[in-house]
Amino acid sequence: MRKRDFLAAGIGLGVGLAAGGAKAQQNAPGNSGAQPSSVDLNYKPRRFNKVIELWEDGQPAFYTTVNPAPGVDSYELGKQMCKTWADSINYDMEHTLYDLRELREFMRGLADGGGTRSGHRFPVVFVTCPVLGLNENYMLANSWVLGQILDAGVSGIQLCHTRDPKAVEVAAHMACRYPFAYPGVPKLKREGLRGASASEAARIWGMNNAQYVRIADLWPLNPSGEIIFGLKIEDPYGDAVAAQILDVPGIAFAEWGPTDNNYWLNGFDGLSLDGKRFDEAKFPKLGAVRKLILDLCKKRNIRFLNYGTVVPGSFNYVIDQLKDGAMYLVGTEQTAIMAREYTKRKMPV
Repeated sequence: MRKRDFLAAGIGLGVGLAAGGAKAQQNAPGNSGAQPSSVDLNYKPRRFNKVIELWEDGQPAFYTTVNPAPGVDSYELGKQMCKTWADSINYDMEHTLYDLRELREFMRGLADGGGTRSGHRFPVVFVTCPVLGLNENYMLANSWVLGQILDAGVSGIQLCHTRDPKAVEVAAHMACRYPFAYPGVPKLKREGLRGASASEAARIWGMNNAQYVRIADLWPLNPSGEIIFGLKIEDPYGDAVAAQILDVPGIAFAEWGPTDNNYWLNGFDGLSLDGKRFDEAKFPKLGAVRKLILDLCKKRNIRFLNYGTVVPGSFNYVIDQLKDGAMYLVGTEQTAIMAREYTKRKMPV
């Protein structure tokens, strides 16, 4: 497929992979169809959100990134990405054009893609937002962006450059939630601002609006919620108050933003002129930030996000990441294959 070369991500066959059931996705774009040897091919999903289901089973989830680009048919891209090897898709709007029409077309295609091998309607989509978690007033002024993104039918939000717990409260509790009193969910001081405007999101999810609003809430704040809210804590301002930030209820996942933290902590020393990715192991300050965010996440049962590779001994070697407790990982299909075999995953890919 010429429109998106990145869909042909690195494909590798792990050790002891099950051949049965792979034919259904053998020719799917960006998916070799490889299954872990522990797979249950009769698996029946329990939840709408595939990532939450994996986490509840103690399994890591893997994502790949989509960068909207001119000339790409977003509907067709979404339709084909429904069969991706990844459990989740990061739709990047942090550094690419904020175009809700393209996002809606992508989600429409994803919904029309025929479902995943695991039986879910489509992979989880979270959007990295152009709005940043700088402070309360900034977030109050820009909270409308998050609501419009959710109204397109995505099931996750990631807030970048998170520096202020109050900004997180506004984003998570006001912009991403409805005002309903959900059974068993504690009442928060900030009430949800989402309104009766999500008919498109409900359609994308394959349900009516009354059904949608009952589950379109933040997990794990609401155990029945199907939306995940995450953070990038990626500069010294956020690092300094990370504990207070991660104390805000409703956060499902968080990361330490190694690339941006590298800019702030190491300056040009962290950017090789040959264009190669920096080696985190050479920069102790980065390692300290990673440990800080990882430890805080583990104490709060927040899923830690990190990059994963198949190279033993490397800073981001996926097996070491799993041993450390990383539960949301980005990498190639080969990385995911290795990790899924290691964790004895049952959910089909």
